[in-house]
Amino acid sequence: MTNQAATEDTARKVKRLSLAVWILAILLCATLLVSFVVLRAVSVATSDFHNLSPEKQVQSSSVIALATYQKSGATLKCIISEILKHSPDTAFYYKVGDEFRTGSHRATEGTDYGDGQVLFFTGSPARLEIAVAVHGDRISGMGDMPVSMLRERIRSSTQ
Repeated sequence: MTNQAATEDTARKVKRLSLAVWILAILLCATLLVSFVVLRAVSVATSDFHNLSPEKQVQSSSVIALATYQKSGATLKCIISEILKHSPDTAFYYKVGDEFRTGSHRATEGTDYGDGQVLFFTGSPARLEIAVAVHGDRISGMGDMPVSMLRERIRSSTQ
């Protein structure tokens, strides 16, 4: 191979390599942009649900469950104790007595976690939107609303 032919061959390979690098860079930027848009949409949807009134949260939820904590060693297990609302045709993969592991956590000395949580799910399959602490018969994250009032709001929203 002559020196000029080797130089042209090398130049062709460098151009192809440069093109491949540019294509990968564009694909990477596009992937990052799509990921950002999707994460932003999910974040906005979750924060929107959090900002809804209790009535709208009840209406928007496909499943609402009441869970209580059961101490197991150094862990507070979040156990589904009652399903307050379950919209028809909604896939929900928990039943009364199941541990909702996302709500379970290690107990820290001197910290009041409450007696349990009210879990609000949307969509099908049901996805957790928010979990609100329950202290006794009151839901602290909903202005200390009594659980009985939440039950009534669920009843009136499904009629």
